[in-house]
Amino acid sequence: MRGCGMGAFEARLAAALAAVEHGWPVFPLRPLGKVPALKDWDRRATLDTDQVEAWWRHRPYNIGISCRAANLLVIDLDQGIPHGRDVLAELAHRHGADDPTDTYTVFTPSGGEHRYFQAPPTPLRNTVGKLGRHVDTRSAGGYVAAAGSIRHMTSGLRLYKVTKDITPAPAPTWLVRLLTPPPPPPLPTAPPIPAPRRVRAYRAAALDGEANRVRTAVPGTRAHALFTAACRLGELVGAGWLDERDATATLLDAAARHNGVEGWTEREARHHITNGLATGRRNPRVIPDRGVPEPREPAPGRVGW
Repeated sequence: MRGCGMGAFEARLAAALAAVEHGWPVFPLRPLGKVPALKDWDRRATLDTDQVEAWWRHRPYNIGISCRAANLLVIDLDQGIPHGRDVLAELAHRHGADDPTDTYTVFTPSGGEHRYFQAPPTPLRNTVGKLGRHVDTRSAGGYVAAAGSIRHMTSGLRLYKVTKDITPAPAPTWLVRLLTPPPPPPLPTAPPIPAPRRVRAYRAAALDGEANRVRTAVPGTRAHALFTAACRLGELVGAGWLDERDATATLLDAAARHNGVEGWTEREARHHITNGLATGRRNPRVIPDRGVPEPREPAPGRVGW
């Protein structure tokens, strides 16, 4: 098998171009791994063959596909007891449907498989174990290692290999329904008192800034970044200038891109958001007469489990 020796550049480039031919924007992953080689990978994922060739002539990168840009929902079925394939088949049967096997499928180095589906119009978050043991999903804000990528496993170099090369099927209706988050609780019937324009601008800047902090965090800093962001928004919640549901939804959306990346889960995100908001509420923020939120360190609190 080709690894990082002669031919590795050409093999990875060919695999990247094959994904582009499918219409799936790609970006580089670290060689023999599945961690993005670009910090802003979702924005820079591309179908531009000149850019693709420039990237893969530099190093024998693995190939990442941005699920959002490619309009894909990918079901990751991991090896285990039971295997993710069996869990998904049983889930389909419980919903009166056939096992959704008739779609583009890739065998993974760990003994699992990726099934590609056309994503529904409403974006879905990444999930880890929501559908059952050893069944994860990648959609908006997530990515998947493409066929032709190589992992260095304990048994040697192993390839992501296409086992069913057909057009991705539309995501099954029952599957989309299970993955669609419930609607937010209804707002109070009494309309809130409108905030002054300055406060609305301040609040919008705070939400955007803290969401960006979470989205751009890298593994090893994500828990602290999310807790800190939640603390800062919690200060506005405590002051009565921000609804806690809006703060929670904004941070969950921002953190969703990390779900499934190096062990990160939505459960962990909710944990840090809950703790951070509670810490911030105890220290209500006084909004200045002018300007946008200034960086502040949160009060001491619990960051990890």
